[in-house]
Amino acid sequence: DVLQTNVYELGAVFLKFSRLLNLPLGKLPIVDPSLYIHRFASKLEFGDKTHAVAMTALRLVSRMKRDWMQTGRRPAGICGSALFIAAKIHSFHRTVKE
Repeated sequence: DVLQTNVYELGAVFLKFSRLLNLPLGKLPIVDPSLYIHRFASKLEFGDKTHAVAMTALRLVSRMKRDWMQTGRRPAGICGSALFIAAKIHSFHRTVKE
């Protein structure tokens, strides 16, 4: 968000740096998608139900982890889909673009 850079270009630069520094690509830590839930939920302006929607989204993310649905996907996409579903559960009408 802050860098305003294409994610694929950033990923390509990261891969070049990791090869240059001889970092083992298979052993790098994986980012947990639940770290982004509260930040994204606050931007979607759910009002006083922000916490409830975020908690529902966190439960959805944990279920996705158990079912291996998040493997190979970007954390922001997992968070977005969980928040979209959680918003529908709590009767909020948000679009995919939001």
